[in-house]
Amino acid sequence: MGILLLIFFGFLGAHKTLARHVTENPLVELSSSDELRRVAGYGDEKLSTVVVSGSILCDVCWDDSSPLQYHPIPGASMVVSCDTSKKTSKTDWVTGTTDEYGDFVIDLPSNLHAIPDMENRCIVKIIALPKNSPCNQAFGDDHRKITLSSNENGFRTYTAHEFHLTPKDSHSCMNEQATL
Repeated sequence: MGILLLIFFGFLGAHKTLARHVTENPLVELSSSDELRRVAGYGDEKLSTVVVSGSILCDVCWDDSSPLQYHPIPGASMVVSCDTSKKTSKTDWVTGTTDEYGDFVIDLPSNLHAIPDMENRCIVKIIALPKNSPCNQAFGDDHRKITLSSNENGFRTYTAHEFHLTPKDSHSCMNEQATL
C-alpha cells in the first residue's frame, strides 16, 4: 500500500511539473483553440480567395438586314468542376448562375485552392439555360478550360472567357454573317 501511495504522489508531482512547463510556453498561453484554428487556416478569416469568371452570350440577329449581335444570357447555371486526385477520378464542383449581364463569378471553396496545375484540372460547364433563352445549349462545346488572369495578395482570378451560343431560330443573316 505504501508503494502505491509513493507511486501516486510521484505521478502527481510529475504532472504538476509538466503543467508548469506547459504554462510557461508563451505560444500555449497566447493561443486559444480558436486562435490556433485561425493560424492554421480554418477560422472565419479566409487566407486566400480563388474565383472563376466568364460570360455567356447568345449570337443573334433579328432579321436579314440586322448585324450579328451578342446578347447576354441571364439565369444560366454554371459549374466549375475540378479533378482533385491524380490517382482516382474524384472531382469536386461548385455551381453558380449568370447575372443580368450574362456574367458569372464563382468563388471556389478553400479545399480547391491548393490544386496543383489548376488550369489543366478544372473546367467550366454550362449546366442549364433558362427556358426563355433565345439560344440553344451547345452540348458539343459546353465546357471550357480556365486560364489564370490575375494573382495578387492572396486573390487568384481565373477566366473561362466568353461562351458564344447559337440561336434556336437560325436566320439567314447568320449564314450571311458567317461568309463575311
